[in-house]
Amino acid sequence: MQRRLILNMNEVETRLKLSKRHEIVLFTPHVIFLRIGVAEITLSKDGRMLIKRVQSEAEATRLAQDILQVILE
Repeated sequence: MQRRLILNMNEVETRLKLSKRHEIVLFTPHVIFLRIGVAEITLSKDGRMLIKRVQSEAEATRLAQDILQVILE
């Protein structure tokens, strides 16, 4: 079963900045674009992520888990 997720993007931005592992490229109330190394991640307010410029699905999964751990603490 999937859990519905609505993120407070201001809180997400604050948590990502505090982690210092993520470079926020663009912030809007609905979407955050960030970089981790060469990987590019689009994070939507509804929790969806688009992860680009990675070498494998395993790397994308690891990055997604890292981001979720930071923003859902």
